[in-house]
Amino acid sequence: MLFCLPWLAFAQPEPVVVTYSTNPGYPPYHWAVSASAFDGASIELLELIRPAGVTFKALVYPWKRALALAADGQIDMLLSLRKTPEREEFLNFVPHRAFANPIAVFVREDRRFRFGNWNTLQGRQGGYSAGDTFGGGFDEYWRLNLTMEGAPSMENNFRKLLLGRIDYFVTGYYTGMTYVQSHPDAGVISALQPMISDQPIHFAFSKKSAHLGLIAEINRKLEELDRKGVPDALLKKHLERFAGTPPIIRLP
Repeated sequence: MLFCLPWLAFAQPEPVVVTYSTNPGYPPYHWAVSASAFDGASIELLELIRPAGVTFKALVYPWKRALALAADGQIDMLLSLRKTPEREEFLNFVPHRAFANPIAVFVREDRRFRFGNWNTLQGRQGGYSAGDTFGGGFDEYWRLNLTMEGAPSMENNFRKLLLGRIDYFVTGYYTGMTYVQSHPDAGVISALQPMISDQPIHFAFSKKSAHLGLIAEINRKLEELDRKGVPDALLKKHLERFAGTPPIIRLP
């Protein structure tokens, strides 16, 4: 006699839901398009490295708030951020990089100055976006030697630069170029050489996340994609999107 097993015996396992967030205004890497969704190179890369059976759920917050929620374990994963000792206290970083992220000094052309090294910035008023870090020792240097004020977003800082309220703005080179290329009034803004720093950015998991076991597989997939040049191609693709018709960025 044959017996039918209960249908529960054939039920598929529940998908693993991993929550993530990132800076809502950091194109071409990532930007918020609604109260519950992001777009950009980081999001496309995230889907390419998604482990089988895993669903990623976006949580959109101001960047400093997202960092705090990850520290508290209320967000599992943060995308494409710089590794710092402070962040390593509450985050486990995926070892292989997500993207390159050179940091540049942006100025108005009519206030351009020769930039030889960090000391050149002394005596000038600078700007940065709240929650940003720059790596290579520059964070420690500017806090001791420079006058820099924070603003909520890249947009705010470029407006201040155009209005002459700051002399320079420090941000990611690719991010800054998306603004310059997509805002006609920003054509008077350019990036100085050399770069402030040129350290990569990484995906990272909250140390309180229940999904730390995914790091090894994600790291392996990132290494494979990087060998094929995929992350650089994604940056180029999304930078060109902004150069054409800029997507709408919705800041929470």
